Amino acid sequence: MRTIVLSSSLIAFSVACGYAKLLLFPYLFFVELFTVAVFLSGILAGPVWGLWIGAVSRLVFSVANPYGPPHPWILAAQLLGGALVGAIGGFARPWLLLAPESSGVFRARSAVLLACGLLTTLLYDGLTNLAQGIAFGSFSVAIALGLLPAAQHLASNLVIFGLIGNLAIPWLRRHPMAARHAA
Repeated sequence: MRTIVLSSSLIAFSVACGYAKLLLFPYLFFVELFTVAVFLSGILAGPVWGLWIGAVSRLVFSVANPYGPPHPWILAAQLLGGALVGAIGGFARPWLLLAPESSGVFRARSAVLLACGLLTTLLYDGLTNLAQGIAFGSFSVAIALGLLPAAQHLASNLVIFGLIGNLAIPWLRRHPMAARHAA
């Protein structure tokens, strides 16, 4: 029961971070907090629940988006991408949440966070750009038009993962779920 309540809270948190983008970065189209929120949720809940949190939060955010829901192929890619982000967070858990604090932990944690930010952003953007190619009938145009936004999204997510991840991980270590999984 505790994990269900935690996952529901983390879904709500991730969706709220998605909408916070509209307030915090209204003119920076490829800067968002949703991905890091789902990733951190996966770290706290584990890979299986992270997958669930990523898929459900992406479904809620995409369907209830004030700009309207996406094309079904793009929605499917967004759900798969969100699920993978949460699962990757869960798989990164041993290196980020359960690793003991030491003098060199900041560098190691930063490297893992940046690698995860790179991987999750490339996977998500790759999936959604491929889905746009299917939906609109031209892979080459979808990839060509998606390169610059993907580069901007990647750069901003690397900064966000590095900053917010390093701020959040020490705090997440104190959560009762982290202590329960450490035992």
